[in-house]
Amino acid sequence: MANLTVEVLPTGPFETNCVLLHDGADATVVDPGMGAADLVARAVRDHGLSVSGIVLTHGHIDHVRDLARVQGAYGAPSYMHPADTVFLQREVLDAMGPTGEAHDVASMDTPEVPTPVNDGDVLSLCGVDFTAHHMPGHSPGSVMFRGEVDGRGLILGGDVLFRGGIGRTDLPFSEPAAMVESLGRLVSVFDDGDTVVPGHGPTTTVGAEKKQNGFLQGVV
Repeated sequence: MANLTVEVLPTGPFETNCVLLHDGADATVVDPGMGAADLVARAVRDHGLSVSGIVLTHGHIDHVRDLARVQGAYGAPSYMHPADTVFLQREVLDAMGPTGEAHDVASMDTPEVPTPVNDGDVLSLCGVDFTAHHMPGHSPGSVMFRGEVDGRGLILGGDVLFRGGIGRTDLPFSEPAAMVESLGRLVSVFDDGDTVVPGHGPTTTVGAEKKQNGFLQGVV
């Protein structure tokens, strides 16, 4: 599949990677964090794009803060694992404390509940089929989406795996044991050459993390 552009748009107080996939005409928004709506609108205007989908790797506020705005602006369907819809509930948003204040949840519209995506489901994003791999631990509904572009794997990784690190497991609804299981599955189902676009920080590859990421040493 040629001509798939991957634009990484860091947003919000945690420098969360909103990812815009597009082929020059059709676009998918991945993880619209705080401020992402304006960045996406600018990119859509500059490139002459039409947004046809919104994908959430998980439901944490830094990844979904502008979800309602993006839903309203484009009327596009959104997708997320159902285990993380708890994070979109108004009472949960309003009880977040300092993190909620940093993301101004008081002025945030409650998003429409995304269409459920479960392990093994396939989403067609800009003409590329991405398979959902449920990888709980950081959150109950964390998902890594893998597609192939020009014969090489591309993973929308969320907060499961970073360059040199992994997602935190000391947050509400996190499960350290589940994260260990997910990391073990990650190294077995993904190829070393797969590029990972994480939820924070620079891109990496599965192979590089297997060699250099201490969190993977016990599961490789």
